[in-house]
Amino acid sequence: MKPKLIFFINTLNFGGAERVVSQLLQHLNEDYELHLALYGNLIKYPIPANVKICDLGESIQSAGLTTLLRLPIVARKLAAYCKKEQILTCVAFLNRPCYVSAMMRAFWGFKGKLVMCERSYQSSILNFLGGGSVLYKKITERLIHWSYQRADLVLTNSEISKLDLKENFGISTPIRVIYNPIDLQSIAEKINEQHNIIPDGRFNFISTGIFRVEKNFPVLLRAVALLKHLPIRLYLIGGGALEKELKQLATDLGISDYVVFPGFLQNPFTYMAHGDCFVLSSHTEGFPNVLLEALACGRAVVSTDCKSGPRELLAPGTPITKAASQIEEAEYGLLVPVDNAELLARAMEEMYNNRELRERYEGKSKQYADKFDVEYIKHLFINAFSV
Repeated sequence: MKPKLIFFINTLNFGGAERVVSQLLQHLNEDYELHLALYGNLIKYPIPANVKICDLGESIQSAGLTTLLRLPIVARKLAAYCKKEQILTCVAFLNRPCYVSAMMRAFWGFKGKLVMCERSYQSSILNFLGGGSVLYKKITERLIHWSYQRADLVLTNSEISKLDLKENFGISTPIRVIYNPIDLQSIAEKINEQHNIIPDGRFNFISTGIFRVEKNFPVLLRAVALLKHLPIRLYLIGGGALEKELKQLATDLGISDYVVFPGFLQNPFTYMAHGDCFVLSSHTEGFPNVLLEALACGRAVVSTDCKSGPRELLAPGTPITKAASQIEEAEYGLLVPVDNAELLARAMEEMYNNRELRERYEGKSKQYADKFDVEYIKHLFINAFSV
C-alpha cells in the first residue's frame, strides 16, 4: 500500500508555488496516495485524475480579524479529513496553510508529520504585502514563528530564505533547501505547440508573472521607455490586480506600441523560446520559476538581484548576501540592482547590442537548467517527506 500524503495550498490558481505543487502531484503520483487540500476549490494547473480533493470551502480573498478567527475552524476541518483518510504526512505551502497546519497539530491533535514549505523571502515580502502596517507585520511575524516552530521540517527554496528564517524569525526547526523543480519534458513539448506568434522585425523581450506590487513591472515599463530609440518590443505575459494600472502606465510613458499584454497563458514557453531575452524586474522573489523556465527555453536573461533566488541561480558561488550595485555579468545572466530603471535599461540594451554575450548565455542555459528537472528534484522531496 502506498503511503498517504496531503498537499495543502490556498488554491491552484496561477503562481509559482501553485505550479510547483502541480508538478509534484504529477511526478509523485506513483510513489504516494495523493490528496490535495485547498482553501478554495480553484484549480488552473493540471493534476492527476486520481488525486483526492479536500475542499475546505473557505474564501481566499477574505482578510482581517475574521480570517484570523476562522483559522482554528479550518484546522479542525483539515484534521477531520486527515483522520478520516488516515493521512499521516501533511505538506503545507504558503503562509495561511502553514498557520492552519500548525493549529491542526496544536489544537486538534494531529499526530502525523508536518512539513511546511516557505516559498518567499519573508523579510522582503512583508514590506510589500503589509502596506506599511506595523500591526500586520507583527502579527505575521508572530504567526510565522509560532507555526514553523510546530513543524517537523521546513523546506525553503533558497539559502538566503533559510538564513532569513533563522536570523529574523527565530526558527529553530530543521530547515532544508530544495530548489524549485521545472518539468523539462513538458516545456520541450510546449515550446513547439505554436509557431509565428512573435512577428519578425524587432528585438523581443519577454517577461511574465502575476501583476502584483512585488513583481515591480512598472520599473520594467520605465526601462522600456528609455529604450524607445531601439526597435524593441516587450511581451508582458500575465494578469492580476494591477493590470489596468500597468496598461495606463504604458500609455502615459508613450510605449503602447512597444508593449504587448497577451494575458495569462497556460503555455508561456512558446514566447520564451521565440523571444530574444527574458527579463525579471521583481522587488522580491522566493526562487523565481520563470528564470528557470526561461533558461530551459534557451534564453539569455536579465534579472534584478532581488532576494531571494536570482543570485543563487545566476551567480552560483558568490556570497548569497551580496547585492549588485551596478550591472553584474554573472555566470548565467546579467544581474542589476532592484528598482533601478536606468540600469535595467542599460542591461537590456547590452543584451540587444552584444550578440556574442547573448549567445554565450544561450549556449549555457539549457544544460544548466537540467540540474533543476523535476525528475531529479522530486527525489529530494521524497527524501524530505520520509525523514
